[in-house]
Amino acid sequence: MPAAPASPVPLHAIDDLALVRRMAQRDPSALAALYDRFGGLLLGVARRILGPAAESEEVLQESFLQAWIQAERYDPGRSSVSTWLVLIARSRALDRLRTRKSRQRTAEAAAAETLPETSGQAESNVLQTERRRRVRAALAELPEEQRQVLELAFWEGLSQTEIATRTGAPLGTVKTRALLGMKKLRQQLRDEVRELM
Repeated sequence: MPAAPASPVPLHAIDDLALVRRMAQRDPSALAALYDRFGGLLLGVARRILGPAAESEEVLQESFLQAWIQAERYDPGRSSVSTWLVLIARSRALDRLRTRKSRQRTAEAAAAETLPETSGQAESNVLQTERRRRVRAALAELPEEQRQVLELAFWEGLSQTEIATRTGAPLGTVKTRALLGMKKLRQQLRDEVRELM
């Protein structure tokens, strides 16, 4: 008598890596499961960079589309799935921010008008809230100069040269502050840094 077929494992019980592998095989239910797990986190990243505009939701959609397209190239040796997705969303949001700022500068030059900056709040989620609290607490313990360099680099996407120009600090000083700040954050956060950065 043949054995009864094994019942499929529910998607909520499958780990992130297995979902990415199934997504690479073009399983839309795996994409939906990853969206359910990380959509709030990625929307929070986009809102932190762009504000609570429709652009943030577009970035969320674009991020998952990019993950769908690039799923077979995901390398678990380089980052966790959550980090991979956060970096995709961050990159997309920063591209949008740069485009927005470029358009804004063009409009200001042409019409001498400024567009108001907006800021948003990240999605409320217990795990995300706790991570955010830990990162903020760790950042608050950094010297102001190091914290400023890291915030300008991560949230505004500025290069170290651009940070030096904005802050008036020498480029070598900016590089040193960034390095020291990251070392201190790694010591304080360990797991959170791997997950969020």
